[in-house]
Amino acid sequence: MGPRGRFHFPQPLAFPAARPVQTITEEAAAQLWDAFRGGEARALAALFEAYYDALYGYGRKLTGDEELVKDCIQNLFQKLWQRRAGLRAVQVVKAYLFKAFRHHLADETQRLQQQHALPAGPDLFEVTYSHEEFLIAEQRDAEQRARLLGALNRLSKRQREALYLKFFDGFSYERIAEVMALNTQSVRNLVFNALKAVRQVMLTALVLCLLGEG
Repeated sequence: MGPRGRFHFPQPLAFPAARPVQTITEEAAAQLWDAFRGGEARALAALFEAYYDALYGYGRKLTGDEELVKDCIQNLFQKLWQRRAGLRAVQVVKAYLFKAFRHHLADETQRLQQQHALPAGPDLFEVTYSHEEFLIAEQRDAEQRARLLGALNRLSKRQREALYLKFFDGFSYERIAEVMALNTQSVRNLVFNALKAVRQVMLTALVLCLLGEG
């Protein structure tokens, strides 16, 4: 995980960031959100500390530019503070922040591509998995790890992102749909087909191994 940033409020609101929060309930987050909308700067700082690591991890899956991820997290919370009076109450703060962060990161990525005349594909994001992630840590056999990793990274970008949000960040199908701007059934299909593809690869590998061809 990258170095934790600190939320710097616009002057004269120079409040120190809250102490890191390891876990936070949806109810507690909603209360902090309402307090922040009411003008309590420390409440927004607490949300920043509570969700920084999750946002950073998600951002690093979407782009290889670490500094861009950190800047976008800072910019997102600055914009939230500036626009607090017009914000609505939300049911799940984490999903709201992920959606807003994803949108902001996409805008910044596109802006940088245009600024530097870089080619832009239909999908700006590239979610990949490493040996340290997902179910791979539970697979002791190196060959199995390689097959599983390959299967995950052969999935479509949206499938990989949906799996990440579900199994790493614990979002429900409804909240993944909110973050990715899809309908819930589309998300269910993405996850179902992704897991089906991974299982098929692993099953095929097992059969080949039993036949002595793996």
